[in-house]
Amino acid sequence: MLFALLLAAQTYGPQHLPKVAEADDPLVDAAPVVPGLIVQLAYATADNVAGRALLPPDARCLLRRSVAERLALAARALRKQGLRLIARDCTRSAETQRALWKAHPQPGSVADPVRGSLHERGVAVDLGLADLSGAPVAVPTKFDEFGPQAAAGAPLPDGPAKAHRDALEAAMHAAGFRVNPKEWWHYSRLYGWRWPVAK
Repeated sequence: MLFALLLAAQTYGPQHLPKVAEADDPLVDAAPVVPGLIVQLAYATADNVAGRALLPPDARCLLRRSVAERLALAARALRKQGLRLIARDCTRSAETQRALWKAHPQPGSVADPVRGSLHERGVAVDLGLADLSGAPVAVPTKFDEFGPQAAAGAPLPDGPAKAHRDALEAAMHAAGFRVNPKEWWHYSRLYGWRWPVAK
């Protein structure tokens, strides 16, 4: 019996999931899809790890259609708790990924452009939270503030920052996302490697 279960796991495990074709899940503007989404892309300003703007000020939050639809599920759940999502980073170009790596070449914090990132595939999104009026609420750290407190499971005292982090993770997990263990703000689709690098 155990052998049969192990064989089934090898045969039908995630490594055997089919790749997703570009045409089957194109990039879309997430703002019209995700209710109440606030788009404040960090790399469209100089207030980021690179120290300069890497995107035009009117850059949009582009995500795979299926990712935007799942993000909408999380947004609706959070709205019932008086919260809105803030998009801090969405799909990245290879050029942006290279610039980030040059500014902060730390594996585990920024993906090596040789390997690429889930952001380049359009299946990852970096998030913050606001109240229903659009004012940012307390969270554990600033976006891209790398360190122990940025970890998704970092111990925090009971209070608004912990409550908001936990609410975000619960809503995103229920919508089919996984959190980066080192970054409470970074979420991606399960098995994101199945998607091609975005065109």
